[in-house]
Amino acid sequence: MEIKGLSVKSIPEFVQKNYPNRYVEWLNALPEQSQQIFRGFIKVNEWYPINYGLTIPIRTVGNVLFEGDWKKAVWTMGRFSADEALTGIYKLYVQLGSTKHIIDRASRVMSDYFSNSEIKVVAYTKNHLTIHITKFDEPDEAIEYNIAGWIERALEISGCKKVSVQITKSLTRKDAVTELQMIWE
Repeated sequence: MEIKGLSVKSIPEFVQKNYPNRYVEWLNALPEQSQQIFRGFIKVNEWYPINYGLTIPIRTVGNVLFEGDWKKAVWTMGRFSADEALTGIYKLYVQLGSTKHIIDRASRVMSDYFSNSEIKVVAYTKNHLTIHITKFDEPDEAIEYNIAGWIERALEISGCKKVSVQITKSLTRKDAVTELQMIWE
């Protein structure tokens, strides 16, 4: 499975912005295959191996910079990525669009970032949304938390208050889907 370079690029940006004095420490903690990606020029439209371009690097952020709390790290990085992606005209679009429209659009975009993936909105009410990741060739809990953090922040940017995102089912636990339940006020 592969990940689009735009997502890969957000990882060193997160580390450089939030931990500039520890960037080299994080980079040196990566395996050689990941180091080769991050020492080079990351092309936003190229595809990279998901393991060395995303999964290992975000878990390493947790191990090195979050004292082993990779769940907090990858959730925080998902939020950061939403902030970075939803700027300028996109931020205005998110703020003016309906929550369901934003999530519908995000679910279509997911396949542009993760090869061989599929996400669907399966339930939507005024203050509740359920999405299913129905296809993901290499499921990983860190990626699920990263996606949940991104969605949480996107909902906040769109104007939702007191957002709560829960991963209630997971492909990593051999469930048929990864299910994310979102509620807000």
